[in-house]
Amino acid sequence: MDVNLYDMTHDFERVLRRSNEFKSLKGIYKEVNADPKTKQLFNKFHNLQIELQNKQMTGQKIMRDEVEEVQKIGEVVQKNEKIVRLIEAEQRMNMLIMELNKIITKPLQEIYGNFEER
Repeated sequence: MDVNLYDMTHDFERVLRRSNEFKSLKGIYKEVNADPKTKQLFNKFHNLQIELQNKQMTGQKIMRDEVEEVQKIGEVVQKNEKIVRLIEAEQRMNMLIMELNKIITKPLQEIYGNFEER
């Protein structure tokens, strides 16, 4: 039986969009974006995180003042209930994706096994 993985993946995308995790994330994201101050704060925090992650992945040195800036903004972010809820929803969505990834890659794990066993 031939299986079209792309068709199945598109079907899965539609299912994922109907999941409680996705609906929650989308709803909270809309709430954050509806409040201009919260949106600005979240975008600043998010962009700084991405910038530091990109530096880290490319081997660039992360300066102390950059880390301090993210920490300062992080403290302000932790006091914003909407952003905290968004971050929690993002974390739940990421956990779901990680669990699904384990399931999807299980056939490869069965072939190659656990690298630590070698």
